[in-house]
Amino acid sequence: MGRNWPNVTLDSICKIKSGKRLPKGHELIDVPTKYPYIRLVDVHDGVILAKELKYLTAEAHEKIQRYIVNENDVCLAIVGHTIGMVFFVDSKWNNVNLTENAARITDVDSKFNPKFIYYYLISPFGQAEIISRTVGSAQGKLPLYNIKSIELPCIPRSEQDSIVHILDCLDKKITFNRQINQTLEQMAQALFKSWFVDFDPVIDNSLDAGNEIPEPLQARAELRQTVRASQDFQPLPADVRALFPAEFEESELGWVPKGWNSTPVIELIELIGGGTPKTSIDEYWNGDIPWFSVVDAPNDCDIFVIDTEKHITQLGVDSSSTRILRKGTTIISARGTVGKCAFVARPMAMNQSCYGVIGVEGVTDEFVYYLLKQSVQELQQRSHGSVFSTITRDTFRSIQVPFSGGSLTRSFSSFVSIMFEKVLANNLQNIELIQLRDTLLPKLISGEFRLDEIPSP
Repeated sequence: MGRNWPNVTLDSICKIKSGKRLPKGHELIDVPTKYPYIRLVDVHDGVILAKELKYLTAEAHEKIQRYIVNENDVCLAIVGHTIGMVFFVDSKWNNVNLTENAARITDVDSKFNPKFIYYYLISPFGQAEIISRTVGSAQGKLPLYNIKSIELPCIPRSEQDSIVHILDCLDKKITFNRQINQTLEQMAQALFKSWFVDFDPVIDNSLDAGNEIPEPLQARAELRQTVRASQDFQPLPADVRALFPAEFEESELGWVPKGWNSTPVIELIELIGGGTPKTSIDEYWNGDIPWFSVVDAPNDCDIFVIDTEKHITQLGVDSSSTRILRKGTTIISARGTVGKCAFVARPMAMNQSCYGVIGVEGVTDEFVYYLLKQSVQELQQRSHGSVFSTITRDTFRSIQVPFSGGSLTRSFSSFVSIMFEKVLANNLQNIELIQLRDTLLPKLISGEFRLDEIPSP
């Protein structure tokens, strides 16, 4: 490996323990309790995400309370396509329960920095060690006894700490970019809700015109008055406010802006189907066209799908029902895990478990993206299927929204597209930072780079 560091096995420097499945008769719940439960779907790029976390009841936790992670544990996925996914437990997740689909590396010898073990395992060296110990062909598994035999170099602790410091600096920049993305995405989503769900500009126009606010909207109007009275309130430009009426009218959807029509979602969008080239024909695969499936769905805050796990060739596209989606298309998963959304950053294809969605003429891409995200819960409720939940074209036809025309969607996109551009730039920078981080460790271990040759981040 370079520099002739002696190798040690994991079981000689730490303990390898398992997670635990839910006790029989118990289910995870959405209501937050003191007992979060980490699943593999809650992990992205080595980080545990809180947004869609599920929780245990106190009774369920009591039955599996010994199967927890501790601060500075390193966790490793042990089943199926997730094998090789590694994540680190920071202080926020101390004493949290862990799925049975992951193992944890804990009680690490003081000669080793636990974070160094994490970085080693996500490096090409560590990934090769992990994959070589996978057993099974159909549904791969990584047994605990095979994890114990994983080898890593016994580098002096002081040098481990220096390596971790450098790589942590890169990770902090990645995290900072993600936090910016989260803020930008929340701002964009809040603007959509303000304009197209809460109708705040219509309330503003009504208040300024002295028009009567319908009784069901009084509470919202009072809240809006408080917002308008704050020192940092910035009204919309006059030309944008002019796109909204100053009155409401009652409709089958409740009170909506006057003149807005109750419109089936299907009339605002064009649905594009996907497909899968035959996996038995090699010429269809490993090309340069990204091929999206639900495993490629980004975190909500990242918005964009930039690349995918699998790629196909143009011949694969021509020989199947999949189509090339243009940049700006929204992809929504329509079968199984319903409602995962992604905004296409580059032309790509997708499988048949998703829809590509673009707006009809005059309806903008960013509006379509948030229209679908806003409709996800209703789409899920109206999905059907005895084995897998599925949404169809009829599902989109059954959902109606108030709509005023394309001009307002264009105005919305003029605000939001700037946010999207910044999110995409941050995502692209993070890809470069992750590539740098993941290639730096092997070079440091091998001696190709030395710590004194690397400037401080």
